Amino acid sequence: MMEDINLGSISKQNVGKIAERIVANELEARGFRVTDLNTYGLAANADLLAAGHGRVWQIQVKGATNLEKERWRIQYGHCTVANIDGTEPMFNRHASFYTADTVALVAVRAPNCYCCVVLPVKEAEQAAQLNLNRYHRKRKLDGDARKPSKIWVYLERSLGERRADPLLDEERALLKKHKNAWAILCT
Repeated sequence: MMEDINLGSISKQNVGKIAERIVANELEARGFRVTDLNTYGLAANADLLAAGHGRVWQIQVKGATNLEKERWRIQYGHCTVANIDGTEPMFNRHASFYTADTVALVAVRAPNCYCCVVLPVKEAEQAAQLNLNRYHRKRKLDGDARKPSKIWVYLERSLGERRADPLLDEERALLKKHKNAWAILCT
């Protein structure tokens, strides 16, 4: 049985670094050598460099705080007007030597209680674009455009979810097949 989880020490200010450590630990447990690219703040598109199994991976990590009793919720990051307009991708936004080829979306309740979605950057981008199409690219009821904000999704349906949403179902199906899919890095 798990001890009571205290989220008091996990906040939006530190969940990113905690998520990076979780991913680094998962990779090291699988035989990878992991380097933190953000030590000097030089890597805009990737947070971790992982070498092992004859490959080198550049990984962008996105962390989201989760409450103990809520469904798993991941976030893709904060979108911009250019993301909403479709002129800029959610991942690999900046011209840089470092370009993520893998994205790890980490839902964190505690350092020992988390859920990871590990997917190729192309599929992460596809999921983020589905999310943008589903919400940010739709007008508000008053006709105004939606403003940039964090984009996120619950990985599971709620018992009270009433209306069908094909975009949400497609996004969740894409993410579900990559839930805790660390094996994609070992092949």
